Amino acid sequence: MSATYRRLLRREVVDICVLIFIADVVTGVQTPLFSLFTTSLGASLGLLGLITAVLGLTRLVCALPIGMLSDRLDRKTVLVGGMIAFAVAFVLFAVAPNAGWVVVPRVVMAIAMVATFPLGIAYIGDVVEIRDRGAAIGVYTASMGSGFAVGPLLGTWVASVAGYPAAYLTGAGIAVLGAVYGAVRLIRTKAEPGKATLAPRLVDLPAFAALVRQPAMVMACAANIAMTLSMTGAIFTYFPVYASGAGISTVTIGSLFAWRSIASAAGRVPMGPLSARLPAHWTLAGVLLVEAAINLVISRTTSPSVLTVLLILEGIGFGIFLVSGQMAVASAAARTNRGAAVGLFWMAGSLGDLFGPIALGVVAQEMGLIAVFQTVAVSVLVGAVLVAAFGAIAAYRSGRTAAPVA
Repeated sequence: MSATYRRLLRREVVDICVLIFIADVVTGVQTPLFSLFTTSLGASLGLLGLITAVLGLTRLVCALPIGMLSDRLDRKTVLVGGMIAFAVAFVLFAVAPNAGWVVVPRVVMAIAMVATFPLGIAYIGDVVEIRDRGAAIGVYTASMGSGFAVGPLLGTWVASVAGYPAAYLTGAGIAVLGAVYGAVRLIRTKAEPGKATLAPRLVDLPAFAALVRQPAMVMACAANIAMTLSMTGAIFTYFPVYASGAGISTVTIGSLFAWRSIASAAGRVPMGPLSARLPAHWTLAGVLLVEAAINLVISRTTSPSVLTVLLILEGIGFGIFLVSGQMAVASAAARTNRGAAVGLFWMAGSLGDLFGPIALGVVAQEMGLIAVFQTVAVSVLVGAVLVAAFGAIAAYRSGRTAAPVA
């Protein structure tokens, strides 16, 4: 184990982890603020769901093309461009005059997220040998979680002292620093000879179809839909409003998310090597079962201490999910289509980001916030059953294929 991590202590791995730490600090700045900021501009709970869904729609449209673009050009250019897009989005948030305006920076932010977080996994796949890839993904996702622990604390503190626009401008400044760091430190990972330029057809449909047919990709994508329904729809969008309505301050809400991220990051490093040994479908299904239970319990309490424990457990579960899911995706792809694979994985998650907030916005508007978490609990439970079933079928078929012929 120690030899593995010694091999990972080199520039290529350290620099992408630092960049993704910065990116998640930026994302974390706005996570506990977005729903509070949007409702302060006059958005109803239903409109909040629609605006939130813009993130999923944009990611759904651009995830695969951006991933394949990084295959044809190089990861560094797209990663740096993503950090610049974060800065632009946050400036647009800061100057938003009304809730409708928030749609524009939400679109830009979705592009920034697609151009950074999943492509960091593709970058890891390019520069790390297969034997060390699970551990590298664990370190990478732990760096993400650490950044997400810092961001909410910073964002809510600045917002409480100087207001929401100042918090977003702070995030924009951090994003600019991240773009400079990436431009200076990251290396260019080239595609195979003859494939380094943009092809006439950006989306390679045969390659896309081949990915879709892989059982590991289908299973990971199904799990991602269920997880993002819960995380984006319930935890990130409606939990801050729910907690605020229960009398919890903005700074305390930021602290809850920070504790969630610290716990999540702590489990990701050891989970990296384990993800190569544990059956992915059982791991992912188990995490979704826990996620469903957490949503159900949230709907039954307003205690800050209980909500803190629940978010910590949710964060640990998400850390396990993130490592296992992305390890499955990275292993299912080769260097020439790894960007497309992570793009497909994010496209699947974007379905949850798109339809979840819209449906939950209707539920929140008509039935209240408690019904939101109960609805998500049932939906994620169904997702866990499907992931377990698809994974078991895939494992059975794989076993039959590998069996020797008598």
